[in-house]
Amino acid sequence: MTLRLVADAVFTVDPGDTMLLPGAVEIEDGLISWVGDPWQVPAAAGTEVRQLGGLLMPGLVNCHGHSPMTLVRSAGDGLPLERWLSESVWPREALLRDEDVYWGMVLGADELLCNGITTTCEQYRHPEPVTEAVIDAGIRAVYTPGIFDVPGAGSQNTWEGLLDEACRLFDAMDGRDGRLHLGFGPHAAYTVPRHGLRTIAAEAQRREALLQIHLSETEAECAQVLAIYGMSAPALLESEGVLEGRVLAAHSVWLDEADRGIVAGHDVAVAHCPGSNGKLGAGVAPLQDLLARGVRVGLGTDGPASNDDLHLWDEMRLAALFARATAADPGAVTSAAALRLATRGGGEALGLPVGALEVGRPADLIRLRTDDARFTPSVTDAELLGHLVWAGAGYLVTDVWVGGACVVEAGRCTRIDGDRARAEVGQRARRLVGS
Repeated sequence: MTLRLVADAVFTVDPGDTMLLPGAVEIEDGLISWVGDPWQVPAAAGTEVRQLGGLLMPGLVNCHGHSPMTLVRSAGDGLPLERWLSESVWPREALLRDEDVYWGMVLGADELLCNGITTTCEQYRHPEPVTEAVIDAGIRAVYTPGIFDVPGAGSQNTWEGLLDEACRLFDAMDGRDGRLHLGFGPHAAYTVPRHGLRTIAAEAQRREALLQIHLSETEAECAQVLAIYGMSAPALLESEGVLEGRVLAAHSVWLDEADRGIVAGHDVAVAHCPGSNGKLGAGVAPLQDLLARGVRVGLGTDGPASNDDLHLWDEMRLAALFARATAADPGAVTSAAALRLATRGGGEALGLPVGALEVGRPADLIRLRTDDARFTPSVTDAELLGHLVWAGAGYLVTDVWVGGACVVEAGRCTRIDGDRARAEVGQRARRLVGS
């Protein structure tokens, strides 16, 4: 059965940034089979047609998240990264049980999907509950289990033990569900030893898997790596062969000229997280320069403890705002470029064919209602794009499809119980702080 979705406007985010007014998208076997003007091409006999109104666009792509951290949302506000981790986050995470993490990820997936995020790249420990929650929710995910010596979590949580666990997970589950992709997540150059980085990279490259790592997030981190190794984190990763495979570098704030050359030269993708970087006082990533060098850049929410929500609409705006402010140039990142960062650019950063409404791609798309002050008035096509980028919000998302399956309908997830997830996380979070 072919399904045709008809809307007042369709943003395709194809190479030409085509906008259709009105527009329609047809879905067959989980893939997009046609995109076009419904007035010009009538639906074929037997096609189910849904007149949706509003606006259709690709699902948003979150390139860096720790969504189970809904359990520690807003912990340690006002602390710099190093103290935030050691004093607020890691002590609570050391007490986590698998069931806690499952509900934390379910709540995160509920928030992601209801905000229009159809793909998320996650880095966290506890692989079994994370993957179970992802599959239950129906979201598309790249999961890179966190690998480092976990403070206070017991002798079994060493980088060696977590790498072994990640290898077993990849070999057992990769490809089992079309929406779940697996990779490897060494935490950072300052939390994994040099030989560990080399070993993890070799395992990822042997499987042609994505390796996701925090890179040059803060000035203090960069100073620490330089003091230990006598070189920057990008130079260290290059020297150990880490950058020879598929690599996604989260944050990438403190990159000097040589570092940027290394990132671009090795086709390293970057997950730009302006909200989290701003909240933690980490700085502003050189987005405009990275894009000018041809670096694949997507947007990330980071974790809900450092953001504090999973709302990529904010990241889209902040990315453009910070770039324009630092360059003192209102044209530094255009509205169309900002939309690409949140959609097509994210797919390219992850190496997945998502983030655009084109024939043959997975049918990951979202509908927004436009009967709202944020979309009024809409006089020109450019203004409609401006409304979407500068005023778009999660509460306007009504329906979400992942692989052609409806996972959000009328603003509520169809496969998971968001109300129960909120109750479970609230109760379990209190146990983590002893209350």
